[in-house]
Amino acid sequence: MNKVTKLISTALCLILLFTSVLPINIGAVSEDDFYVENIEKNKGVYLSPGADDTEIRVTWYGGKDDVDPIVKVSENENMTNSVSFTGTIHSNEKVERSNHVTVTGLEKGKTYYYVCCDGTNDTEVKSFKTVADGEDFSAMYVSDIHLTGESYDDPTLYQSAKNWENALVEATGRENISLILSGGDQATEGQPHEYYATFLPETLKSIPFAMAIGNHDVKRFTYDALANYPNTKTNNISKSLIHGDYYFVKGNALFLVLDSTNSSAADHYKFVKDAINENPDVKWRIMMFHHDLYGGHIESRESENKLLRALFTPIIDKFQIDLVLTGHSHRFSRSHVIYKGEITENLCDKTSVTDPEGTIYLNNGTLRVDPDSENQDIIDSDLKSEFIATDYISETKGIYNILTFTDDSLTIKSYTYGTEKPFTEFTINKTSQQGGHPDKPIQAWFVVGKYLGTVYNIINNISRKSEIRDRG
Repeated sequence: MNKVTKLISTALCLILLFTSVLPINIGAVSEDDFYVENIEKNKGVYLSPGADDTEIRVTWYGGKDDVDPIVKVSENENMTNSVSFTGTIHSNEKVERSNHVTVTGLEKGKTYYYVCCDGTNDTEVKSFKTVADGEDFSAMYVSDIHLTGESYDDPTLYQSAKNWENALVEATGRENISLILSGGDQATEGQPHEYYATFLPETLKSIPFAMAIGNHDVKRFTYDALANYPNTKTNNISKSLIHGDYYFVKGNALFLVLDSTNSSAADHYKFVKDAINENPDVKWRIMMFHHDLYGGHIESRESENKLLRALFTPIIDKFQIDLVLTGHSHRFSRSHVIYKGEITENLCDKTSVTDPEGTIYLNNGTLRVDPDSENQDIIDSDLKSEFIATDYISETKGIYNILTFTDDSLTIKSYTYGTEKPFTEFTINKTSQQGGHPDKPIQAWFVVGKYLGTVYNIINNISRKSEIRDRG
């Protein structure tokens, strides 16, 4: 068994996920700060996507023992004629009680109001809106938010939450945002209070929030109790240690959210295959996971990146993914068009592409920065890999993106926080559902090779579980 383990470890080197975190500048927070005052009233409520626009999911902390969580939903702000939906309670060694409720039977293109009930004080009335059939919509994409603090009453925690909310307010002021996507590392230490701060912004109570799991999120089991997402993959050969892959449909786009800390390529392959077979008519296929595959900015991680590319890019190529959203490196980059590890179209100095013969990879920077840093912001750095069309390195400005979906175009606008215009804008046009994606069989080596990662994950999960429990 030791020889097998060493062989697989050498072959894959897999997912040794250590990352340095950029510092954050923290200002003083007064005693009457909004976040501190509203800990109990807020309850960490956040919305997440349902399977499609006829559903939405609601999650929050706490409640009275032996009382089921209920969400009341109405078409009226005064909550008349409301309908009640009963949910389930989730807990583990890190979370005493997390309430999960799925609201179903929604009509597309309508505004709804809701209240969360758990046997204690009900939450305030909040609202959300569903996307209508055929309606264009926009999504905000961030990664590496890194909410951090030592406890619930740590001013550092609430200042970082305020920074996060400021970015959400700015983005939603630019476009009519219907979805917020986060590519992992929401919480620096994976602690419950860090996720509570993640869910504090009012924006997340009216717009669904979809998280990928990052290497910092798997430091503790907290995420597993708080993640409330549809179509979660559970019947794996080697399951994710915490939560797992999931998918949902928003408008005319299928969003596939993968756990890149799970090396089981065989399971990821089957998950993506099943999701696409169940949603054959969507126009856009978007994949999101944590790890940067092509950026090339951190030389010490390139061996890991090569192995991750071997695991994920055959799946991306086979199932004709239009856009892959990643993070991890804290460096923004947007790739050329890539298929089977080759650049099929160079996108330098281009603002659009029509029917690309492959996939574009968008790696976000981070919202966690040090505004007092002396490092200059650099666009198109010498550190980017050959696969990258443009990049942006900043230790002074948070970065986020707005993705706007129409029936035949997907426009990506990338912003630094506090600036008026995007520093780069790019549009993918598709004249058909397939666009320019090649329709070829998967590489022969991957048919067998995908199981190497699965075997490694089975073995690696044993030690990872022990490490997480030792961490507390």
